[in-house]
Amino acid sequence: MDSDVLRRLHYAAAIGCGVFAALVVHIVLTVLGVGVDAVLRDGAGSARQLASAIAWWAIGGAGFIGGWGTGAYLIAAARERAFVFRLAQRFLIAVVFAAATAGGVMSKSGSVGGTIDVIAGLTALGLGLLCAFCGARLAYLNAEQV
Repeated sequence: MDSDVLRRLHYAAAIGCGVFAALVVHIVLTVLGVGVDAVLRDGAGSARQLASAIAWWAIGGAGFIGGWGTGAYLIAAARERAFVFRLAQRFLIAVVFAAATAGGVMSKSGSVGGTIDVIAGLTALGLGLLCAFCGARLAYLNAEQV
């Protein structure tokens, strides 16, 4: 396969995994009641604003780390580094398991759906996409310098 096509495929996979990690964090925080939608639901109190800000940073951080980690994993796999490949593979399996568990818990709660949830979900998706792209880009820029 052409190296340019493979590199673009790696970028897409790293960004996708970063977005996936951001959405997992969004689901978990929403289940815990500390989601991005805390201010939209209960008004603008200082405690709710803090909870929403923490959720915002946690979702962004998860997207960035997910994109960077997956990018580093794919670079190590392409360069045939066995230890990093096995370690990252187990981590990605754990992230998928955590996402499936969080999705199952979320589907059992009765407070899913509505305009506020759509706004919060799309905000988490956009934030995760932006931060995952930045994380993947950083991983590939660091790999080019090594």
